[in-house]
Amino acid sequence: MTEPQPVTITERNGHLVIAVMTSTIGPRESVEIVAAAADAIGNGDRRGKCMVIDLSRVSLLPSMGLGTCIDLHNRALDRGMQSVVFGLNNHLSDLFKLMRVDRLFRTASSAAELERILS
Repeated sequence: MTEPQPVTITERNGHLVIAVMTSTIGPRESVEIVAAAADAIGNGDRRGKCMVIDLSRVSLLPSMGLGTCIDLHNRALDRGMQSVVFGLNNHLSDLFKLMRVDRLFRTASSAAELERILS
């Protein structure tokens, strides 16, 4: 039996949506997420578009996971993309604020807000 992929990457109106499919981001997941996302971020001209990290399935974000989010933000920024985070539960939202990572990302608080950003 094979393990499911820790990330699914889709494109919507030229924007990238990186959906983390695991409940936590550890060392193994981090490597796979960054590798897949780096390929997607580097393909094509995405200047002025958004890279969305969907953390709606994530319940625990250790330092490795937080570092992964920052790494993805930096890669997107290098390509002229805006970073958006979606699906933060209260615990993750507090963590982002405490570590001041919330300053790097635009936060989509609801599915409707995310739709507005991606339209």
